[in-house]
Amino acid sequence: MGPPVSGGPPRVYLDTNVFITAFEHTGAHSDHAWWILESIERQDIVGATSELTLAEVLVNPLEAGAADLAAGYEKMIAPARSFEVSAVSRKILIGAASLRAGRKAIRLPDAIHVATAEALVCKFFISDDRRLPLPGGIRPLAVNAFTLDDIFKEAE
Repeated sequence: MGPPVSGGPPRVYLDTNVFITAFEHTGAHSDHAWWILESIERQDIVGATSELTLAEVLVNPLEAGAADLAAGYEKMIAPARSFEVSAVSRKILIGAASLRAGRKAIRLPDAIHVATAEALVCKFFISDDRRLPLPGGIRPLAVNAFTLDDIFKEAE
């Protein structure tokens, strides 16, 4: 997909918990996660995540023998016109190591997510994990009723 086009839709990184919230929870919180995914599908925003996300979300469905849920994740977490799924490359791993060197408490999977968001020039990082240290220029957002409003307000 490449670097963002100036004036194009905002680029947002989706942490693993966004998908789990949408697919495996019910109620308003799940609805809010679906709103984000639907906004990507409509191409209002450009979504991004790491291939690591697929490995993380598949564990519970595979363990439970939930083939339909696993297939849903595989279909959703795939490159599309307004959704980039980044490989865990050498560059990403070096970036993750650099993050961990500065803050040893960050787990390697989290460091890979943050390094991927940085490499993909995402302006927003959507996650319900408030502990993640994000580099300057990437704004953390939680999954809630105002997530999309916050993205579009700041993108103006």
